[in-house]
Amino acid sequence: MHLAIVGPVHPFRGGIALHGARLAAAARRRGARVDIFSYRRLYPRAFFPGRSELDPGPSLLPAGEPPDRTLDPLRPRSWARVGDRIAARAVDVVLLQRWHPFFAPALARVARAARRSGARMVWMVHNARPHERSAFPWGPLLTLGIRPEDCVLTHARSEASLLADLGVRASIEVLPMPAPEAIPAVDAAEARRELAIGRDEVVFLFFGYVRAYKGIEVLLEALPLLGADGPAWRALVVGEWYVDRRRIEPLLARAAAAGRVDVVDRYVSEAEVGRYFAAADAVVLPYRSGTQSAVIPLAYANGRGVITTRVGGLEDAVEENATGLLVPPGDARSLAAALAQVRCGKRFAPEALRRARDRADFETLVEWLEGVAGSARRRAT
Repeated sequence: MHLAIVGPVHPFRGGIALHGARLAAAARRRGARVDIFSYRRLYPRAFFPGRSELDPGPSLLPAGEPPDRTLDPLRPRSWARVGDRIAARAVDVVLLQRWHPFFAPALARVARAARRSGARMVWMVHNARPHERSAFPWGPLLTLGIRPEDCVLTHARSEASLLADLGVRASIEVLPMPAPEAIPAVDAAEARRELAIGRDEVVFLFFGYVRAYKGIEVLLEALPLLGADGPAWRALVVGEWYVDRRRIEPLLARAAAAGRVDVVDRYVSEAEVGRYFAAADAVVLPYRSGTQSAVIPLAYANGRGVITTRVGGLEDAVEENATGLLVPPGDARSLAAALAQVRCGKRFAPEALRRARDRADFETLVEWLEGVAGSARRRAT
């Protein structure tokens, strides 16, 4: 298979960049030729809420030809240029990473030019709609570029249903969010010593960018409800804040008065991730809304269960009482009750966590792409 991946990779940071790098590595392990077409830049500065788009850590990209970094969402001339380059390489499959409609015009133009070689277009739709509400009328861009003969891949059944409701007539495949591979083992006791956490403390981990839809305020409202009786607890809030922290400071203060809340307000590189998960008893994702989360398979890969909400694809990723606990979104009392179960000794089943970890990986995704490539070759003959 000759695969072209169009999407951000290192030095850009975040889940989409990691997804693309891990997919490329898995495809090359299976003998595929992989060409990566990344971006020169992503968002205009005025659109980007974080401190930097770049990951200071090492790249996960596999050895091979470096990515083409011509694509620029603000320079239309680059769009057709990248599509022409893909067409000239006669690839079998073009996988286009789609997560915000801001990039839809660029990706649609890339696909339009790349089709000339007869390649199949696969749209990897992480989010059919933007997470945060906006006054901008994104509607016309939500499905721009997707044709009936294309394939659409998503990691949540809820997104597949939404895409169908938006009028997508292409074939839509749902594969679970892949778990990262080769996670280095981190000793829990050592991780707690490094983070100055007591051996007997019960630790809840909120991990990832702190954005409005992820419900950090619900967690901070739930923590004081745990009460004074029981083991000492600590909440780790690890990730760069994309919301106004000043608005949430009163909730932080109230939660900290009831127990211990440590805030790590910065981007955490891959090299650091393991120690936070190793130190945790449970990973908490109190999302108010959402599609899926790469944090859940990351938790499973580190042998940790999750407490999350019944929204989007998160519910599909959890086996109740075995790999996690599910609560209604926005309900601090229900979340506190789930936290209390872990505080009082609730542990998740190691075998179920292993099954969840092994349920989907990037090899599975590559196998599916190989099937798409095979159909493209049969159609061409």
